[in-house]
Amino acid sequence: MKKNFLKKQDFLLKILSLALSIVLWAVVMDVDNPERNMRFDDVPVRIIGASQLKAATGLELIEGEDTTVTVSLRGQSKSVGEVRASQITATVDISGLIEANEYDLPVTVSVSKSGVETNYVNPGKVHVRVDRVESKDVPVEVNVTGTPDDGYRAGKPTTATKKVTVSGPATDLAQVSKAVAAVDVTGRNSSLADYECRVTLYDQDGAAFTSNYITSQTEKIKVSVPIYRVNNIPLTVTLKDGGSLTQNQVQCVIDPENVEVIASNQAVLSDIKEINLGEIDLGSVHTGTPISMSIKDKLPSGVSLVSGQPETANVTISVDGIATRKVQVSKFAWNDTAQENTPYTVNILTKSVEMELRGSESQLKKVDVNNLSIGLTYDSVSLGVGRHTVKGVATTVGLPSGVTLVEEDIEVEIEITDTHVSDETITSDKTDSTDDTDSTVAEPTAHRTRKGGGSQ
Repeated sequence: MKKNFLKKQDFLLKILSLALSIVLWAVVMDVDNPERNMRFDDVPVRIIGASQLKAATGLELIEGEDTTVTVSLRGQSKSVGEVRASQITATVDISGLIEANEYDLPVTVSVSKSGVETNYVNPGKVHVRVDRVESKDVPVEVNVTGTPDDGYRAGKPTTATKKVTVSGPATDLAQVSKAVAAVDVTGRNSSLADYECRVTLYDQDGAAFTSNYITSQTEKIKVSVPIYRVNNIPLTVTLKDGGSLTQNQVQCVIDPENVEVIASNQAVLSDIKEINLGEIDLGSVHTGTPISMSIKDKLPSGVSLVSGQPETANVTISVDGIATRKVQVSKFAWNDTAQENTPYTVNILTKSVEMELRGSESQLKKVDVNNLSIGLTYDSVSLGVGRHTVKGVATTVGLPSGVTLVEEDIEVEIEITDTHVSDETITSDKTDSTDDTDSTVAEPTAHRTRKGGGSQ
């Protein structure tokens, strides 16, 4: 009984001691109330002065709006302990900025509680960016990616959207040059119509442009891509007999032999068995020398070459058992068709013209080049003084049996001068000379034109 009483008294003493301690602490705190610090994290920073900045300069806040800081307050323990986060205001003033740029501006902190002051702010400055917000239109480009099913090719993509409007800071906006929509046609064998594609902005260097501050009014566009079945069509030419050659005597090689073509109407392709490049006159062709002939110009309406296919073909004619010999012809026969004698002198500037002979090797060796000449017909009065290009006609005399001349267009350059001007110059030179010795005037190498003809 006595033990229980003592235990009970001991417990009451402990309770009393604790209560006295609390009372004593409260009394001390109420009397002394010492200073202390209190930290507040994630205090939002409010940007002020934006409307004044825009009104004065046209600049707007681009970056720095969602920033927080840590604030440490100092004051009497009781006062600091009563501060709530909502009573702390952190601000950055941008009203004094004058040009588009990035800035580190100081943070100002105020507390709606007396007896409390700011100990420190971390960070003490906030990074902001200001710029003019503008808009512009950029062209839309559609790219086809991937490879369709075997035997099919993708045609040129189309879209009704030719441009999109993008907005954002002027500095970023200046880097945007186009909007690109990519269409993947991997494995397809049918056309795409009004296929919805997302557009990506690209800069002037062809790289995708990313910015958190650039927006496009149009994020997706509709694109159509035709998918064509490919046909492999052989190339042909028509050979015209001439120059002692017939098409049965020659070999014709066309490079390439075939081309891949497509058409929007498959029925059109079904009717095409070959693509004829045109006619080759065997009388004027140079054997062994490739002739470039257009493929593109010979395609039927509605048919086009597959991308990457050549637009021209090289056609080479060769002859078995018939040799060729190339000679330089420097003999010219001229004929001035002017109706009266003219005061002009004509000088032939072309020294020689290469011509090709065809026949057996033994007969070609017998050809005398002196029996070959080029006839020139012109009207010096119509042409007048100066340099001119006139047509020439090859003439032959006494060619050996079986030897023929390959027909071709011949052009010769001539120069027409006024004889009277030249004579006056020579007379003036003689009159002005003080030398007593005889002066000899050389005969000009050119011929003086007159009605009729001559040779050189």
